[in-house]
Amino acid sequence: MLIEELFGRGIMTMGPSRADPARQVGVFRPEAVAQLPAMRAAEMGKFRWIAGEWSYENEVPASRHNPAYVDIGSSRFALCEKDTWVCGVAPDGAEGRQITFDPFSRQWIYMLARGSYGLLRSAEGWIENRIAFSGTMTMIGITCEWRMTWTKENEDAFGFVNEELGEDGAWHYIDRWRFLRK
Repeated sequence: MLIEELFGRGIMTMGPSRADPARQVGVFRPEAVAQLPAMRAAEMGKFRWIAGEWSYENEVPASRHNPAYVDIGSSRFALCEKDTWVCGVAPDGAEGRQITFDPFSRQWIYMLARGSYGLLRSAEGWIENRIAFSGTMTMIGITCEWRMTWTKENEDAFGFVNEELGEDGAWHYIDRWRFLRK
């Protein structure tokens, strides 16, 4: 079980509560977590280039119910929450958390929480100029296994391809997004 595992691995121990120091509760052992902020900061630096304004094209292929089309628009990204998240920035300035690095699991996390809902993970992280996130996602009421593979071309161009896991066990292309820095 989770709590037993945390104590068993020496990540947690008993110590004073922050709310009531006379009360003994489970706390993180300082030596077990001391390196985690630096690890997270180093990993988050791999996404620092994304901060700024971007134009995008979203290419969607034809299916038996729709013609192929290309949507266009713009996006803005920022490092937020004390540089612990990559956030999408709405036109009104509101920041929505999207990407972070979890130093405990040593995994990248991509969170969807507006219209599409899911928590995609990347245990492999960046391999050269690519990172792939995958997991269960619900988009407008449809739940599927999703893979999103990002490719950084350079500091001013990146893109990602979305794929869905089919019943045949293969990944099937959904769409492609291309971003150019404004």
